[in-house]
Amino acid sequence: MLILLLGYAITHSVHGEAGPIPASIESCDVASCDGLNSQRSIWSIIWSCLSTIFLCTWVAVHPNVHFRPEKRSQGWLEKWLWDPLHDFVTYKLVLFLWALLVPEYILAWAVRQYVKAGAISKEVPEWTRTHGFFMIMGGFHLFRLPADARSTPFPLKSSESSDFVISTGLHLRRDEIPVCPLKLEDFPVDILKGITPGETELKDKGKSDALTKIIVLVQTLWFVIQCIARGTQRLPLTELEVVTLAYAMLNFFIYAFWWDKPRNVECPIRVYKASAASHKESGKSADIWHDWSLPWLENIIYYTTGRQDRFVTVSERPSIPMFWSGRMADRDLGLAGLGPSILGAAFGAIHCIAWSSEFPSRAELVIWRVSCVGMIVVPFLVAMVCAGWANGRDGTLPLWFQFLLLASLLIGVPLLILSAWLYLAGRIATLVIAFSSLRSLPPAAFMTVDWTNFIPHI
Repeated sequence: MLILLLGYAITHSVHGEAGPIPASIESCDVASCDGLNSQRSIWSIIWSCLSTIFLCTWVAVHPNVHFRPEKRSQGWLEKWLWDPLHDFVTYKLVLFLWALLVPEYILAWAVRQYVKAGAISKEVPEWTRTHGFFMIMGGFHLFRLPADARSTPFPLKSSESSDFVISTGLHLRRDEIPVCPLKLEDFPVDILKGITPGETELKDKGKSDALTKIIVLVQTLWFVIQCIARGTQRLPLTELEVVTLAYAMLNFFIYAFWWDKPRNVECPIRVYKASAASHKESGKSADIWHDWSLPWLENIIYYTTGRQDRFVTVSERPSIPMFWSGRMADRDLGLAGLGPSILGAAFGAIHCIAWSSEFPSRAELVIWRVSCVGMIVVPFLVAMVCAGWANGRDGTLPLWFQFLLLASLLIGVPLLILSAWLYLAGRIATLVIAFSSLRSLPPAAFMTVDWTNFIPHI
């Protein structure tokens, strides 16, 4: 539905009132345009914005390992068409839509993984944050060897016993049976030290490097500089450029927290157990979902605060969950969500740059302003919930401050539940209006920045 609306908006904007704009620009008073003579087309605006949004919503996302076991006797149509298409629709497209509609949640996910990866890196000698990221994202997967495969127990320096083995015979890799992803608690430290590649090898498994990330950041930074330059020369920004500017702001933070995480890893490291060995997930067992009459209400609360991982049994999954960050304490979850929520409110506030812009109709102006308010208020409510969740039960805080945090939690949760739909509607509305408003732009919006004004000269 969203794609159809955006397609209609682009077509209507280009074939609507975009045609006579160059004539309007030619009739623009030179003095009123500060001597600017160069012009930009509507297509250059669309291309610049869409390429930047794509970088911020597709390239910037570092997914977990979406492991897909190899299939036997697979036809070429299934291998080259159906499986890639199914993977794209059910996984990559879903992540793209999340990043497009709720970019603050992607940022919160990145922050949670950053915090958890740092904690994991301290538990294993010589591990870095990259190793921690690789563990969280499902980089280690348990396989059972075929019944006739030869193996030897993994040698351990400590007195711990382990069912992990080393394959010592020859067999086909496709005969190995995938079991489940592994968590840090499933491993003795000696095994991790023996099977884990170095940091450079882990980064090599990713589909991007530091140069690629720098290019993305430079492209995004260049767009931001252009927007600032237009503001200094009092040239209007289109609503599409305002939306893109908001994405660019969050993109910097997402990239910063995921800088050390390998991107688009599809094949995890195989860890073996004998065919007759059983596997029981180590660590704290998953919590039981409450039998609520409104399960969607529970999902909103848990996914908003990042507590959904507590209800996941990884040993029952063929691959790591999409938004898995590892189980964290309530205080850590609250603190990890507080910053992204505040930045989410700033993301909505950036849209207010177009608060007094010239919209093609009064209805679009009203919808834009209401959407801006919703995109500021809802993340602010999430920040209230995270603050109360993180410190509401901290006995070291003053009593009045604990009461204030508890009140923010009690007020924020009901309001968040009631207004969550407003945020999503506001995001869709601003995206559609950003394209539909291109059909009627002021002449100055087509003027390019005169960069010579920024160069000192006599």
